[in-house]
Amino acid sequence: MKTCWLLLWGILAWGGLLAQPTFTAYSDAKDVLLGNYFELTFTLENGEGSQFTPPDLSDFMVLSGPNAGYQTSIINGFTSVKQTFNYHLQPKKTGTFTIGSALIKVKQNTLSTRPLSIRVHPNNADPNADKPELLIQARVSHETAYLGQQLMVDYVLYNRVDVEALNASEESDYAGFFMREIHRFDNRTVREVIQGVQYTGRIIKQVAIYPQQTGQLTISPLSIIAGVPMQRSGAGGFFGRTELRRVPVTSNALTVNVLPLPHPQPEHFSDITGQFSLSAVASRQQITTDDALSLTLTFEGKGDLKRVQAPELSLPADAFEVYDPKVVSEEYMDLPNNPIGKKVFEYLLVPLQPGAYTLQPKVVVFQPDTAAYQELTVPAIQVQVKPGSGKKSTGLVAEAADEENVLLPPTPTMRPLSVGSDLLTHPLYWLFFLLPVGVMAGFHQYRRYQDQHTTTDPLLLKKEQALARAKARLQQAASFQHPPNARAFYEAVERALLGYISDKLQIPRADFTKAHVNAKLTEIGATPAQTATFNTLIQNCEMALYAGMDNAAAMDTTYTQTLDLLAEMEEVL
Repeated sequence: MKTCWLLLWGILAWGGLLAQPTFTAYSDAKDVLLGNYFELTFTLENGEGSQFTPPDLSDFMVLSGPNAGYQTSIINGFTSVKQTFNYHLQPKKTGTFTIGSALIKVKQNTLSTRPLSIRVHPNNADPNADKPELLIQARVSHETAYLGQQLMVDYVLYNRVDVEALNASEESDYAGFFMREIHRFDNRTVREVIQGVQYTGRIIKQVAIYPQQTGQLTISPLSIIAGVPMQRSGAGGFFGRTELRRVPVTSNALTVNVLPLPHPQPEHFSDITGQFSLSAVASRQQITTDDALSLTLTFEGKGDLKRVQAPELSLPADAFEVYDPKVVSEEYMDLPNNPIGKKVFEYLLVPLQPGAYTLQPKVVVFQPDTAAYQELTVPAIQVQVKPGSGKKSTGLVAEAADEENVLLPPTPTMRPLSVGSDLLTHPLYWLFFLLPVGVMAGFHQYRRYQDQHTTTDPLLLKKEQALARAKARLQQAASFQHPPNARAFYEAVERALLGYISDKLQIPRADFTKAHVNAKLTEIGATPAQTATFNTLIQNCEMALYAGMDNAAAMDTTYTQTLDLLAEMEEVL
């Protein structure tokens, strides 16, 4: 067993080396003044290179290079390798020059970089000229776009003095857009020449915007306060601390012309705009009419996920009962220079009659790059439905009310006293006589109890009682196994699991989503196996409630797994 684990670990570690190698070129300058230098770097990732061949650099003076570097890192068992070749170059004359492709050999393949363009400007600018020391330029990826199209806005800070602090004084207004801030972007410095002056530029903020209306839309400027170190002849401030002067800088405004989607629109158009791919997975491909089928549909790509709604499935009306789809997950992934979104829908299908069926969802979207409508489809999924026993419930199951929220039966009315009865010997006489004394004594004891337990936290008390409440619900579930009552059993098990997690982790029912619960479980230290078991049990309960499941063995297994999971989670929590 130990040998197997070591072998698996070795395979995972070697897996990083099997990643696709890439060879890229990067220059820290798009523009350079004659007499200045710039840095040129060639980088090979995920590969062992040999026979490096640089491009023709005869238009530049090589101040140093090639300076070779090598870096290896292991993260989560995966190995990554980075090999670099660095040059410092100085242009010999003005003009626009192309740096050709560099070559390197990786095993039996030869990789090449993309060419780079460098503009060299005359260095005749007056250093004492009144040029701004700081600039901000706002750039949008497309000045003309379609409704719902994903656009990228970069705010680039250009400086020719050191900057040690940045604070936004007034954010841009994105009226007419849905805006999402990007947290991972390429903020490497690049030197450019603006109005004959050499600046160093880098992206300080990047956002993705999605037009929500047509017409001319304006994005107001971004204003920041930059902290620039003050030049002093002495040793500096207190304990040598650098003093900063505040320099306000404001970007330019942006205007985007948003076009409506072209007409005529295809039939069954989904109102989705973007570069998306579509994939589908069925939970089972062989079922009976007593079972239910889960179909997961995933959209992934560039676009506004709010416009991505669950499409209708083209299925025969007498073949399946289709329940309203639910959103399993919706997230954006800020990949460097390529932010994408992912939205997953889940459909529940209950077969109505046996037969062979083909599931092949199709969605019509608008592709902004080609300004054309495109039909997204997936490979056909074949589902074989066999006759079942007929013991199923195909109606939607309403969420069961908690057992605490029940109506008490009406109490019988009190029989009135007869006029001729002996009042002093009747129990009600002494009851009403002693009732005020009992109430006062009880109130006194209640106040003493409150004084002694003023620090009791009701949420903490609920958290401590979570396991007891869950076990009580499981005992109720066990009572429904013999004689079998599958619906009541699975309802009780589901309430036990969801109630335990809600009480223990103090998650409001409004926030009780699969993604939120999984994140909370991971946060408190639950293992992936425990989280997967919890999700599987909940899914089994939901499937049983939708489609009916009277299998006694499955009920016993569910009951045992739930007890074991609660015991494990109690140790974790």
